[in-house]
Amino acid sequence: MDFELSEPKTLHSPFRRLSINVKMRRYISHLSGHSCSFPGCNENLTLNGASFIGHVAQIESSNPFSPRYNSNLDEDALPDPDNYLLLCPNHHAIIDRQPEVYSPQWLKKARDQHLKIIALVTSSPSAEEVKLDDNVQLSITEALDVWRKNRANASEEFWQRLLERCPTVLAQSFPTSTIKFGSKCYVGGKSVNNSGGNIIDFLYTNKTTGNVILIEIKTPKTRLLGKHYRTNAFSISEDLTGSITQILNYKEQITMEYHSLVRDSVTSFSTFNPKCLLVVGDIEAELTTSTKIKSFELFRNTLKDVDIISYDELFQRAQDVLEIMS
Repeated sequence: MDFELSEPKTLHSPFRRLSINVKMRRYISHLSGHSCSFPGCNENLTLNGASFIGHVAQIESSNPFSPRYNSNLDEDALPDPDNYLLLCPNHHAIIDRQPEVYSPQWLKKARDQHLKIIALVTSSPSAEEVKLDDNVQLSITEALDVWRKNRANASEEFWQRLLERCPTVLAQSFPTSTIKFGSKCYVGGKSVNNSGGNIIDFLYTNKTTGNVILIEIKTPKTRLLGKHYRTNAFSISEDLTGSITQILNYKEQITMEYHSLVRDSVTSFSTFNPKCLLVVGDIEAELTTSTKIKSFELFRNTLKDVDIISYDELFQRAQDVLEIMS
């Protein structure tokens, strides 16, 4: 979408008002499907694909003279995208005239419902996505093109198929030479009635030692961070912490049941404290402030058993490989 978003005009007021830059406005507009978040409206806020008429409205404000004033907000804090929603000019005026009706809780609920609808729409595979032939391998260049065109896709199955078609994208994430061992691999954990087994998305092995690497993928739309916890900190999302626990459980199972698993495997492998990689989220799209980046990096860099890489980082590495080779 190439429509123009200009910097907001400065309001001359004795009270400062948090303003957001063009990058964040683009992010909020894209996240909202470029449509009004007011229930029942859904007006397309682009004109002929070029002009943009949407308003990025504040849910709560640190300005005492603004609608929905919250004295606990720090006026020096960086703007939080979760405190904004996209509206048409008409509904922006309506919510500001009646803040007692359209409270912060009401607006947050409307925003969340709208984003869920947009996520469902964008997760539906398009005709182009269906053309990912299970029997055709993709080059790194082709995989990068699919990434650029489907960055907002929230279907985990779609990304599983793409990375199966181009295993090199995952292989170049490791410092040692690796090869794909398999996808959707059973790593143990079945009960006595043969139910409840654990399936990892991908298994790669070190070409020299045969030691396995466990890879679990989510989607670029999976949230990395949770709520604004303090002025300079964000919590980690439940989806991310749950995914970490999931892959650590897989690591424990494949290590405990190694002998029975390797006995039934055509190809030998080893499980000497195997590395775990979690592919999740889109840093460029979500972490739009220095506070968010700091919160995520502080958390990621304290993990010793699981490496986290976002989809934009993964495909940037692939792009870097191409540039080195060219």
